[in-house]
Amino acid sequence: MKKIVLSVAGALLFFAAAPGIASGASPPGSMHQESSQKEKIFSGTIIKAGDGYILSDAADKLSFVLDDAEKARPYEGKKVKVTGTVDVASNTIHVESIQEIA
Repeated sequence: MKKIVLSVAGALLFFAAAPGIASGASPPGSMHQESSQKEKIFSGTIIKAGDGYILSDAADKLSFVLDDAEKARPYEGKKVKVTGTVDVASNTIHVESIQEIA
């Protein structure tokens, strides 16, 4: 009798502790919320690097590869504010917009 009670209790505990596993996917709203949380504003100077461009922040000693050379080209050598999401693994900013800082 003890074994049956423990088995049932273990099964209930498993399903109560892991509700996301049973559904198999997260709700679509949470994906949108997560991506909007990652969008950030970066500032620095756009510098040409080979065929592409990087955003160099001398104050924080950071630099990021910009994934959109067409958007970055007009701002080469200028101080800018870049809005986008960062891919930490590749140190790349996925550019949403670029604005020159006066």
